[in-house]
Amino acid sequence: MYRRQLFTFLRRVAPLTVLTIPPMNPSPIPEKPSQKPSHHDPTGGFRNPWPSCQMQTIWSGFGLMKDWRLSNTWKLPPKEERVQVVEMDWEKIKNPSADGSIQATWLGHAAFLIQIEGVNILCDPIFSHRCSPFQFMGPARYTDPPCKIEDLPKIDVVIISHNHYDHLDLTTVKALERDHPHYYVPLGNKSWFAPITSSVTECDWWDEHVLELPGKAKLRIACTPCQHFTGRGLHDRMQTLWSSWAVIGEKGKRFYFAGDTGYRTVHKGADETQVPICPAFKEIGAKYGPFDLACIPIGAYSPRWFMSAVHCSPEDAVCVHQDVKSKRSIGMHWGTFTLTDEDIREPPRRLRAEAERQGLKDGEFGVLQTGETISVGV
Repeated sequence: MYRRQLFTFLRRVAPLTVLTIPPMNPSPIPEKPSQKPSHHDPTGGFRNPWPSCQMQTIWSGFGLMKDWRLSNTWKLPPKEERVQVVEMDWEKIKNPSADGSIQATWLGHAAFLIQIEGVNILCDPIFSHRCSPFQFMGPARYTDPPCKIEDLPKIDVVIISHNHYDHLDLTTVKALERDHPHYYVPLGNKSWFAPITSSVTECDWWDEHVLELPGKAKLRIACTPCQHFTGRGLHDRMQTLWSSWAVIGEKGKRFYFAGDTGYRTVHKGADETQVPICPAFKEIGAKYGPFDLACIPIGAYSPRWFMSAVHCSPEDAVCVHQDVKSKRSIGMHWGTFTLTDEDIREPPRRLRAEAERQGLKDGEFGVLQTGETISVGV
C-alpha cells in the first residue's frame, strides 16, 4: 500500500520540482539592446526574474507526504458533479462570424479553439488520454475531449505556452499535420518539432510577429511573459522558455492566452496580501490591453505553499484578469486531469466567489462546459 502511494507521489511531484531561484531584477525587459534579458540564465536556460517566484526544491516536495491525504486524494466525485461535455455547435464553429468578433471553444484543460477574423487558432491542444511521456501511466483524463481532431475545421495556427506534457502533446501535434499549421512557441522549443514540421516560429518574451495567410486577416502575435517553468525529463529543467501570448486582429480585437502561470509565492503561514506579485501582467495589460477575451488558469493550486509560485489560485486568476485589463475571461487548466490536491469541483466555486467579492460584472469571468463555444462581439 505504502509503496503504491510513494510511487504515485513521486510520479506527480517530480515534474513539478526545480531548484529554488532567488529574487532578481523585477523587470523582464532589457534596458539596452546589448543587455541579456533578465529571464535568460547566465549559466544556460531560463529563469523567472521576479521576487514573486520562489520555487520549491525537490526536497521540499517530500513535505507533501505530510500534507497530502494520500489515501483520499484524487478521488473523483460522481460523474454528474464533474464538468460536463456538451455537444459542439458545429454550425457556429465551421461558419464563424466575419464581423471581427472572437469565438472561443473550450476543448478541455488549457486547450482552446480560437477563431478570429477567419483564422483558426489552437492553444495548447491535447487530445491524448494521459498527459505523460507514456500512455500506460501518468495523469489520465476524467473528462473526454468534446471531439476528435479530425472533426475540427482546418487549423491555421497553433500556439504553445511551454513544453509540459499537459500543454505540448506529441500525439496531438502529429495528428495536426493533416492541416500543416504554423506553430508559435517560446525559445528553445523549435528543435522538438523538427522531426514533425519545420513550420515553427520561436519567440522570446516581447517578440512580435505578423501572421499573413492568403485570403485571411492579418494578425499580430506577441510572445509575453508569465511565471512558470519547463521540462519534459530529468535533465532539461528550465532549458526552454515558457510564455503567455497576445493576439491582435486586423479589426482591433484582442485575445490573451495566459498559458500556465503563478502570480505570487505563498509560503506556509504567509499573508498573501503581503507577498510580492508578478509584475508581468500589468506590463502586458499596459502594452497590449485592454483584451476583449482572455483565457486564464484557475486550477492545480493545492497545496498552496507548494504550487503557488507556478500555478494560479482562482483568486490569483482574478488579479491576472484585472492586471491585463481583460473585459471577459474564461477559467482554464481545470476539469480534465487530476494534477494536484484540490477537489476538482472547487476552482469554479472559488472563482465565482472571488469575482463577486471583487465586484466583477456578471459573466465577466467564468467557466465553460467542455465543448462549449462563446463569442465576444464587436
